[in-house]
Amino acid sequence: MCARQHASAYVPLRRAQRICRPDQPRNGTARRSVRRAERQQRRPDHEGHRIMKAPAAHLAHHFDDIQGMLRSGYGWLQDSRFWLLTIRDGQETAARAWLAKFVESGVITNAKEVGKSRTHPIAKAAAIAFSFSGLTKLGCVEDDIFPFPTPFRSGMGSDARVLLLRDNPRAWRWSDVDGDSGDAVHVLIAEWTKRGVGPIISRPDETIFRTIQIDNDPCSFRKLEGDKEEKLREAFGFRDGLAQPVIRGLKQDDNVRLLRSEKDKDKKEADALYDDRVVQPGEFILGYRNEYDELTYCPDVKGWGPSGLAKHPGGRFALNGSYLAVRQIEQDVAAFDRFRELNGQDICNKLMGRQDNGWPLPWQYDPGNPKTDSELDAFRYRVDDANGFMCPKGAHIRRMNPRDTLGVDIQSSIQSTKLHRLLRRGRPYREDSNGETRKGIFFIACNADIERQFEFVQQRWARNPSFVNLHADDPLVGSSDPQTFPKALSLPGLPSGGEVSLANFATTLGGGYFFLPGLAALRFIVGEEGAAKFATSELAEAAAP
Repeated sequence: MCARQHASAYVPLRRAQRICRPDQPRNGTARRSVRRAERQQRRPDHEGHRIMKAPAAHLAHHFDDIQGMLRSGYGWLQDSRFWLLTIRDGQETAARAWLAKFVESGVITNAKEVGKSRTHPIAKAAAIAFSFSGLTKLGCVEDDIFPFPTPFRSGMGSDARVLLLRDNPRAWRWSDVDGDSGDAVHVLIAEWTKRGVGPIISRPDETIFRTIQIDNDPCSFRKLEGDKEEKLREAFGFRDGLAQPVIRGLKQDDNVRLLRSEKDKDKKEADALYDDRVVQPGEFILGYRNEYDELTYCPDVKGWGPSGLAKHPGGRFALNGSYLAVRQIEQDVAAFDRFRELNGQDICNKLMGRQDNGWPLPWQYDPGNPKTDSELDAFRYRVDDANGFMCPKGAHIRRMNPRDTLGVDIQSSIQSTKLHRLLRRGRPYREDSNGETRKGIFFIACNADIERQFEFVQQRWARNPSFVNLHADDPLVGSSDPQTFPKALSLPGLPSGGEVSLANFATTLGGGYFFLPGLAALRFIVGEEGAAKFATSELAEAAAP
């Protein structure tokens, strides 16, 4: 059974993992040996208690090694640009030199610098990440004992992930694996700047890289009635960037940069529900405790130990890093405007799950009583709107973050939801070509466990027609096949019959999984010592009797 032939069909997670495995032999004896090898490979992931006996890294001591985008989405930097780079064959050394020069320029901010941004303003910032094929291209080879997780190694565009996520990479413009969309993207560079500062990168060397450039939508930051300052809005006109998780010990400060002494004030503003969104750092940063109270699994690469770059004694290569689930999602603004004209703004708000100004649907908007972003995130569904009369159960935001609705009680629901949170770092983009303007979201989600976070949300919540017995996908990012899964939104309490037909408002144009390394690991990747020391160790092994 080919995954791509059945990409539109919903397949349970465990069943999908059993089928369309090109690496799994049909022969029973051979399959048993493969399963044994898989168990050995998974052991570092699932027997983390052995690793936990080693002294864990202290998060506050590693702020200078964590890329700044894990601490903030740079909400005060209005312009953004994303580069997708494919290293040309034979240009690996030149690519490493170009990337090393970029890293040495100092534009890649760290979490410590972000924490000081109130007193030492940041006017421009960048981040860099690599696909698995990119790491391989640059000479990094995963360790035999601590390999990279299967989703990252196989890639978002691989057959196995296609079946799980119900994607269609054949129609994509780019991917993290070689295929119909072309050669795999190896490097992702994100840059954010203040308006008027200008881009950080003018253009990568075309003799070294094949390049895809995703430009900022200059209209994404707007000041509307009732706003004291410009707010980030996506192409359909809704506030974006709200309802972010707060990393314990690494304050997320997207739009308002707060000093550590102001943390209590911010918590007071968000009322007692502040703790609903405080999540352990190991959910997003590798090597720290997660919501299971276990140290998040850290892969390793050959040559890392002898390099002497580890920031923590015995720390593996992936410490202080994260995985990025990246998608380029085009939004059909004309179709959404027609839907809005036909059904009204209130129905659009119910489809999205918030008012367009960012206020929760059960709240009465009061322009004379402005709310902070923390206050706008201080609500639950179970008590105020259990049946979805105000915010439908199938609304986009309610599906992506069910809060307190899916467990047996409020606390178990919130704890369960924390196991699947995503730290969003994307921005709206705009393309102008042939006299036509296209808009969308360059979606970036930071997570430490791709299967348990991004893939779970996509497969179990967004693209699961059985989600809370709705018999429909997410109204925005659900299946694009209206014959298999009709696009509709159930609206309890409406005299019209309780269901609104929808158009296909969003289309995925590309996607991939990337590894966001800590800064020490980044220097290893782009430095000569990474490839040189690995080559030396390989020669030594080959010469050994």
